[in-house]
Amino acid sequence: MKRAVWLFLLLPLACGRQAPEPVDEAPETWAGYGNQVRVLYFAEGAVELNWREEARALEILEDPSARVEATLRELFEGPREVEGRAFPLGCGLEQVFVESDGTVTLDFTEATAQRLSRAGSLEERVAMASLARTLRVNFPELRQLRILVAGEIRESLGGHLRADNLIPLED
Repeated sequence: MKRAVWLFLLLPLACGRQAPEPVDEAPETWAGYGNQVRVLYFAEGAVELNWREEARALEILEDPSARVEATLRELFEGPREVEGRAFPLGCGLEQVFVESDGTVTLDFTEATAQRLSRAGSLEERVAMASLARTLRVNFPELRQLRILVAGEIRESLGGHLRADNLIPLED
C-alpha cells in the first residue's frame, strides 16, 4: 500500500510535472459543499395537536439569513412524507434578517397575513408554533423572533395572536 502511495506521489515528477501540494486548511466557506439536514414541524389534528417531524436535506449556505429563509421556504411548502400542516398554501416571506444578538426578523408578505386571517385562530396558532419549533431546533443560536408584515410591525400576523413584541424562541 505504501509503495502505491509513493508511486502516485512520484509519478508526476517522473512525467515532468510537480506533485500536487497537500491541503492542510479547511475551505473559507462551506457553501456549495453539500447538504445539511433541517427538521420541519407540521401539526396534525383539530383540537389536540400532534406534531410530526419531517427531515429535508438543504444546500449548505454561507449567510445565516439565507439558511433561515431556505428552511422556512420548505416549511411553507408543506409536508411531503407526513400528514399535517404548518401554513396555508401561498404563504411566504419578503425578507429574513438574522442579527448578531440572536434576533431573527421575518418579514411576511401581505398575502400571508390575509391567508392566516381567513384561516382562523387555530391555523394561526399552528403556523406560529410550527415556525417557532422549526427555528428553535434548527437554529439554536436564535433567541427571539420579530414578525413584520410588508415591512411593518403589526399587532398580529393573521389577526388572532399577538405578534407586535419579540417572541422568545428558547425553551
